Amino acid sequence: MDDQFVIALCYDKKMEYCSVVNSYFLCEGECILRVISKDEAIILWDKLNSEFKFKPGTDITGEWIIIPGDTKKYHKATPWSEEQEKIINSILKELGLEKMYALDWNHDCFEFSPMEDISMNYNYYDPDRQCQVYFPTYYPDGDYYFFIDSTWNCGIFGHPWRNEIIVMGKELIKRFEKNKGRLGL
Repeated sequence: MDDQFVIALCYDKKMEYCSVVNSYFLCEGECILRVISKDEAIILWDKLNSEFKFKPGTDITGEWIIIPGDTKKYHKATPWSEEQEKIINSILKELGLEKMYALDWNHDCFEFSPMEDISMNYNYYDPDRQCQVYFPTYYPDGDYYFFIDSTWNCGIFGHPWRNEIIVMGKELIKRFEKNKGRLGL
């Protein structure tokens, strides 16, 4: 079950372990957060590598990702505050994004809904794997963090040591621009 482990955070804020049945999960209440399987993560990372030309590494020059479509690059030297994280989540809500992927390079990746306010630095202990599981923040704090909607039309891509955030998608860019001052960009 290690590659099919799923945990769901339900709208009623109760943590419940859910059963996986043909890639669906069952839970009392609507599931909004789950650790995706290793197989699913491989598919997502392969898509990111092939279509977005993602190149992780320590080189500080050149392109580390080539995102098709409308993008805007921001530089931010400090992590976002809890209030700024809430602003970003509210922007995603405004866009009506109900299903997104949170990809944390070389760590657990998630399917989640911005409609539920997942708190900054959210984590829990996974007794089956005997480890702490951390949901990434919107600011990359030492690893590549990518937040992509399920249609791959908009997203937030963070580089951990270049202090870069790339926002993808016209409407998402408009909202980031509108909140640029509040986000410290």
